[in-house]
Amino acid sequence: MSDKKQDNNDFEFIKEQVIVKKYKKFKKWILPFLMTVLMAVLFGIIAAATFCITEPRLYKLLHRENQNKTPVTFPTIDPEDEKGPDTEEPGTITKDKDEEKPAKEQTEADVQQPKPVIVEKSIEADINDYITMYDDIKSIAYNSSKSIVKVSSIIKEKDWFGNPVEREVKTTGLVIADMNGELLILVSLDRVKDANSIAVVFTDTIQANAVLQDYESEINLAVISVNRADVPEIFMNSITVATLGESYSIANGTPIIALGSPNGHPGSMEVGMITSRGSSVSITDNRLDLFNTDIINNENSDGVIVNLKGEVIGIMTRTLKEDMNEELSAAIGISKIKSVIQRMANKDPKIYFGIKTEDMTDTAKRKHEVENGIYVEAVKANSPAFAAGIKNGDIILEVDSQTVVSTNRFYDIISECKPGQTVSVKIKRTSTSAEKNMDIEVTLTEKSKSD
Repeated sequence: MSDKKQDNNDFEFIKEQVIVKKYKKFKKWILPFLMTVLMAVLFGIIAAATFCITEPRLYKLLHRENQNKTPVTFPTIDPEDEKGPDTEEPGTITKDKDEEKPAKEQTEADVQQPKPVIVEKSIEADINDYITMYDDIKSIAYNSSKSIVKVSSIIKEKDWFGNPVEREVKTTGLVIADMNGELLILVSLDRVKDANSIAVVFTDTIQANAVLQDYESEINLAVISVNRADVPEIFMNSITVATLGESYSIANGTPIIALGSPNGHPGSMEVGMITSRGSSVSITDNRLDLFNTDIINNENSDGVIVNLKGEVIGIMTRTLKEDMNEELSAAIGISKIKSVIQRMANKDPKIYFGIKTEDMTDTAKRKHEVENGIYVEAVKANSPAFAAGIKNGDIILEVDSQTVVSTNRFYDIISECKPGQTVSVKIKRTSTSAEKNMDIEVTLTEKSKSD
């Protein structure tokens, strides 16, 4: 018996060696499976990142031959008072001016003295209505702000000891076009003109370098461009091109929203209304409309004015306020500045005539016995107009047989010309004892940045 027990003990180690653990097979394939899943995830992440980075550049490379630049255009309308005899078709019977005068005077009276609004019944409102109203305003502001970007300029200077230092200037810009592989952005000129580098931040996430494309010194506006390929396509859905509306029909009391940097802080917003309109400012070869708001002015204010449709109706200005209230923000009416923005966006040459003008009142027209025309307020030295002999006080009646009914119409006519082109200008000289009509030939040039 003892021998049998001894034999069993001798082989005990064999029994321990042949026991098969149940989880051994499972352990063999679980690690390779996990490694495969991990590698698949890493591959997917790398592939997605590579696609986002390379896709825009590959698209641009493959379609380079088809990238014939399309000009930027901003549709606009002409106000009713811009219509003149040159818009009438040949053979049209024109009514006598005395017959038209009463109707015109009635129209002006209606505009200047609007009829009072009579409220026949009261409207009950509570706090929920107030909240709903502001929610609607916030929604309009949010959608419109998709065309607002932050702009940062780096200016390299030297301190009092001659050491190099960098100064950063922050502002906002308005996306006005997305075409020809570029995003075009409207900004204040003084924020970017002296910059050594310009950076644009989209959706508070993506930063891209920008270059100064063109500018207008007199109105302190510039257009900068960003290579579209530098903005990943995945973020483009969060960026929209601004809708430029019309400012001819705005009225006092119209609710507005100021976006951009209305209080000097990029990304800020102000709500207010139009408090006055009808002001204008003369610049070289053009005249712009201005309107005032009840938004407090700030020395660093930049931005745009939008209506409750989300359309841009004005560009805030710090340099063209002149006689307007310095404590309140003023804006350039968008309608008359569209053509200027369009020229900068397309990098078209700026045609230079070289005068500042003023639209004529009905009283002035009757005094000088003219139906249409614009006053020459000032002639720029060494300009084409100066060289041709145009003087202060002249009344421009026609340019190349086209009737000039306003400064805006004058600008439209000459902006269609080319540098070096000679135009025939019909004027009425008022600086002599006997007023007389004269025909003067003016050879237009391209306006330089220093003019």
